[in-house]
Amino acid sequence: MWAIIITFLRTWGLIVVLVAAGLAVAYRFVAPPPPQLLRIATGPGPDSAYARATQRYAAALRAEDFTVELVESQGSVENLALLRQGKVDFALVQAGVAVAAPAAAAQGARNSDEVRLVSLGAVFFEPVWVFVRRDSGRQRLQQLNGARIAMGPEGSGTRALALALLEVNAVSPDSYVASPLSGIQAAEALLAGQLDAAVFVAAEPGPAISRLMTATERVELVDFETRAAAYARLLPYVTPVELPRSGFSLALDLPTEDVVLLAPAASLLAKADVHPQLVSLFIRILQAEHRGRQSFAPEGRFPSALNPDVPLHRDAARWYQSGPTFLQSWMPFWVAVTVERMWVLLIPLLTLALPLIRFAPPLYTWQMESRIYRYYDDLRGIEEALPRAADPPARDALLARLNGLEAKLQKLSVPAAYGRQFYALRRDMAWLRERLSPRG
Repeated sequence: MWAIIITFLRTWGLIVVLVAAGLAVAYRFVAPPPPQLLRIATGPGPDSAYARATQRYAAALRAEDFTVELVESQGSVENLALLRQGKVDFALVQAGVAVAAPAAAAQGARNSDEVRLVSLGAVFFEPVWVFVRRDSGRQRLQQLNGARIAMGPEGSGTRALALALLEVNAVSPDSYVASPLSGIQAAEALLAGQLDAAVFVAAEPGPAISRLMTATERVELVDFETRAAAYARLLPYVTPVELPRSGFSLALDLPTEDVVLLAPAASLLAKADVHPQLVSLFIRILQAEHRGRQSFAPEGRFPSALNPDVPLHRDAARWYQSGPTFLQSWMPFWVAVTVERMWVLLIPLLTLALPLIRFAPPLYTWQMESRIYRYYDDLRGIEEALPRAADPPARDALLARLNGLEAKLQKLSVPAAYGRQFYALRRDMAWLRERLSPRG
């Protein structure tokens, strides 16, 4: 009985080992798992919208057992450069930066393969707030020739957008002074008369914007209403958004009338070779973080495929069109990833397993029959020696060999399906014994 079990396990165990080995190789090289370490570029200062968003992303990723490294930066332009240099895996980048500052963004890139990026979707609007001094006589961007303008440091998305806005207004770079001041420093310098204009790009009014919004006697917020359509045509990555009357402060009635602002959208970018499962995970995180109502967008507006100046990842595009896959909707991330990876291996599994499964029954049959047929070699040897065994001692020696074979045969156990061959062997032994007898 144990011999039958051992033969069965030896046959099917070989098949299982071969299939498992093939799966292990395919699982490792055909569908590699997502990387455990993820590097994300943040933004200027811990209180920036980029920094707050990426910190929430990091917390969600760590909850899924990823190791996350946050890399500080000066803003969108530097984020784009870090991505293209391969120093980070993900970064929030202001729309238009890849177009408005391509040279700065590509600085340090070594070849075209290193600079291929994809977008996972836009996540929130970042309106541009342009404040000008009332006594400067410059209430439109076309009038900023010769002005002193605060537009943030090099490497910031604020400067990239400010330069683009001035360029489409035919304001020559040689005709104004670009100040690197930003935040509250820029606001105070504008109020003190050290600047003629200040540009801010912010999803929410911070201390600097709040300071200037309440100083209406000295500065005013530029309204883009009459030229919003023209700006949107010339700069396709900006969207006109409205700050309604009293939208900043009901108590102070600020602003005193509706104001139209121009707003690029911040998008989450990644390297082109980003793992597909990470794309799905990030979009789930973006949904959780940005789907709600925002200051300049209704609920459900983000995340989206809004005006991508970087190609949208194909899995992200499919997700925005059709939603998450069934497995990712109902399973934890790592369970869904494992099942999906195994699903990818289904075809190679069937390709390998089906021929082996078809080969197993003949292999098992050959092993069982060989346990019976190997006795015929000894029987043939006894039969061939029979003509030379003329005296009784020689015949007794052959008979002893036959008795030994029969003793072994008594211990042989075979399944009932092979009973015909088993009993045929016993009949052949009985026939040979008859020939060995003196009468034979």
